[in-house]
Amino acid sequence: MRISRIAALVLFVLSLICISFKGGPVSYGFFFFTLFVPLISFIYTLIVYLRFKIYQEIDTRTIVAGNSTPFYFSLQNEDFFTHSGVKTGFFTDFSYINDLDQNAEYELMPQTGIRKETLLVCKYRGEYEVGIKSVTVTDYLRLFSVTFKNRETLKVRVSPRLEILTCSERPDMIVSSSDNPPGDKKVPDILVREYIPGDDVRMINWKVTARVGKPMVKTLTGEDTPAVRIVMDSYKYSDKPEEYLPLENKILETVLALAYYYVENGISVSVSLCTDRFTDHRIGGTDSFEEFYAGMAGFCFRKDNDIAKLIGGCREETVPSSSESVVFVLHKWTDEAGAYSRMLSSATVRQTLFLITDDPEESGSAAVPSNVGYRTLGYESRLNEVLG
Repeated sequence: MRISRIAALVLFVLSLICISFKGGPVSYGFFFFTLFVPLISFIYTLIVYLRFKIYQEIDTRTIVAGNSTPFYFSLQNEDFFTHSGVKTGFFTDFSYINDLDQNAEYELMPQTGIRKETLLVCKYRGEYEVGIKSVTVTDYLRLFSVTFKNRETLKVRVSPRLEILTCSERPDMIVSSSDNPPGDKKVPDILVREYIPGDDVRMINWKVTARVGKPMVKTLTGEDTPAVRIVMDSYKYSDKPEEYLPLENKILETVLALAYYYVENGISVSVSLCTDRFTDHRIGGTDSFEEFYAGMAGFCFRKDNDIAKLIGGCREETVPSSSESVVFVLHKWTDEAGAYSRMLSSATVRQTLFLITDDPEESGSAAVPSNVGYRTLGYESRLNEVLG
């Protein structure tokens, strides 16, 4: 394009020289030719800009982050003249297109169109625009190029990805069913049953054992308390989508992956977080996990949900016990988190921290107590890789 413009400028200067020193109809004809051809090219580009049609559609509006979804778009010329040099630009911050040359230029003959079928992948959970972002139109002589924003963009709502954890070789980072029983039942009943290897020997009823001549253990009744409590950061750290979407997506992915792992391994779990107030979600099985996942798909992080509010709710409304483990999923380790950690340590509660950040130096990780096992998760990291 630069060469074309230089050539047009040189021809225009030569035409000026011709009419200045020679004159005549040929010189003036050459001058008006070099003057009006670029003008006609510019007008042509504007007409294509005003008349060009874009149609795009997505196979489903139920999209999961990281999964590919069929995506279709067509470029349509409904005029009587050819549209040349048409190039599409796509939203690339939060999504990408598979198997498509995004630098390709298309030439559309009159009353025809081009249809493309490809795959769209959304990287993060949230609501944002995808597909064609802009169209660039270039004239025949490649003198002018106009880029205009697509007036009818696609907006999708993306659910978080559920990562299935397969790495069991990190018992210090993920509580296993042998470390924590599904619940801590508080009230022993008078009923007994025969001892099974693996039962807590402290629950043997020695009087009944002596009477029947074989080990018998007490049957426990009472309400279950969660074996694992996940403390989830729900603070909105920025107003810029390019900053908050990757962070919020990774926090939700981590919480969902951990909660599903515990549920699948028969470990009762609760998730403590802040909405407009402190909330504690009990997840006792796959049905309640599905409800929790549906709620997290549309969950809103808020500016007033800082870590101080979250930790304050944990201290006021939850009572830790030595049979419980606490897993922190935070973007930053704060003084409030440290104070709560010390309280948990005094109750001999096992603690784990997953620090979600791309900048560990700004996350306060240096202040994490030595008795808290932790790993740092980047926005593009996979939990299986970190635990493996």
